[in-house]
Amino acid sequence: MPDARSEIESVNKRFMELYEAGGLTGFAKLYTQDALVMLPGLKALEVRAGAMSFLESAKGRSIARVKLNTLELEIFGDTACERGSAEAQYANGSVANRNKYIVVWKRTSEGWQLHRDIMNSDLKAPLPQSS
Repeated sequence: MPDARSEIESVNKRFMELYEAGGLTGFAKLYTQDALVMLPGLKALEVRAGAMSFLESAKGRSIARVKLNTLELEIFGDTACERGSAEAQYANGSVANRNKYIVVWKRTSEGWQLHRDIMNSDLKAPLPQSS
């Protein structure tokens, strides 16, 4: 039986494959039933439909693939916390964005699933203008 770390790495690999393929239903099933996806500048996307919205939105911006890199993974029984970096790429391989992320994982009857997924861009945002 694989250990939790191997199982989560396998789900991350599947995340990247389904993202690239645009497999909405399979992609959404990587997330828990009551998942939250929190992206910069947007309200939290709720439940599996939110995960599908995340994928549709990124594909609509011509993001062809995402490469995930786990930097830390701490496992606490049926919950885990992952810190990582991600690179979003266009079809030609050029970089669309670089992000950092935190995922809270839950082990469910369906296996390890993303429960809370929050990401922030590493690209420099303009500073607010003072008056």
